[in-house]
Amino acid sequence: MNEAAGRRVAVVFHEPHLGGATRSVTRIVPALSAHGWEFCFWVPRPSALFDHLEAQGHDVAGAPRHVEYSVRAWRVPPGPGTRARSIPPYLRRFREFLRDRSPDLVHANSIMTVAEALAARARRRAVLIHIHEMLPGGVRGDLLRRAAWSLDEVVAVSRASAERAGRRNRTPRIVYEGTPIPERAAEIRADPRPFAVGTVAVVSTRKGSDLFVEAARRIRSESDDFSFEMVGAPNDAVEREWARDLVTRAQAIGVVHRPEADTFDRYRSWDAFVLPSRADPFPIAMLEAMATGVPVIGTRRDGLAEQIADGCGILVEPDDPGALARAIRSLAERDPAEREAMGRAARERVASRFNLERQAEGMHEAYLAALDAARRR
Repeated sequence: MNEAAGRRVAVVFHEPHLGGATRSVTRIVPALSAHGWEFCFWVPRPSALFDHLEAQGHDVAGAPRHVEYSVRAWRVPPGPGTRARSIPPYLRRFREFLRDRSPDLVHANSIMTVAEALAARARRRAVLIHIHEMLPGGVRGDLLRRAAWSLDEVVAVSRASAERAGRRNRTPRIVYEGTPIPERAAEIRADPRPFAVGTVAVVSTRKGSDLFVEAARRIRSESDDFSFEMVGAPNDAVEREWARDLVTRAQAIGVVHRPEADTFDRYRSWDAFVLPSRADPFPIAMLEAMATGVPVIGTRRDGLAEQIADGCGILVEPDDPGALARAIRSLAERDPAEREAMGRAARERVASRFNLERQAEGMHEAYLAALDAARRR
């Protein structure tokens, strides 16, 4: 008998758009449904994400969401007063959603949904929190950890993320992210002129977007044999003005910027994928690029170091645009057969370790564990 048959899961998203943390879960919904789980979704509304899920035929509800967990975020529009006043009615509507849908389990997707997770816990729901972040230190980080460990199950997306989320000798269950594996791998060009380099990420300091632009500036000042492209919107609320200024400076030196695109199509058009993150628990974009078979360069930081094994890509020290530029030049100078072998090894690593089936199986076990913990509670 399927232990999940007829069990309803309410997934809570904090993002207003289809970001990496959201795609990570929506991609495995079909596999989890095959296990017997039924799904409904609570998301910010109005939002592009709400429209997307509704168009896909999902049971989705939501309300305007202004919940944040840092002083800087509270200061951005609509401002601290409006944010504070909006929270009680927002949580009231969320509780009404729980009452109407009556889920067996609440999947709070990201530490940014801890308010909803605690509200569901107070309503005696089984609650799993899915941490897609590197939790901070200090008082704020300690409060977030305390809240997470008051719930029924804590899941992290990588070993690095789990270590930062641990508390009092307790460590989250690790369920690695996954990605679809394209049938067609990227073509490794024998003599690319120009050597096309791309990145996919929200334009932000966390993703090292400025490091990518600075490496591009250094390389293009010496050679016309390289082209650079950034895919990602400058929509981080706290860094929006900085990000827009960076995009303007990038375009001034010849870097192409696309706010959004078919990412798998862009990976296949590049000779190298670069992600110079300063902090990154387990980036979906890197997995997608590796699955496409394009040679990759990442920073030796957090989950990136778990993704890129020997022979699968190049790791450089973080926050060093000079090292990043040297790695790009070095990759361009390598023999085509060596670059092809690197891309093939990356593709095989993702297919064997970071596929959607394996991720869905891990989350299925986490759901069952959360229900069991709630029963014992």
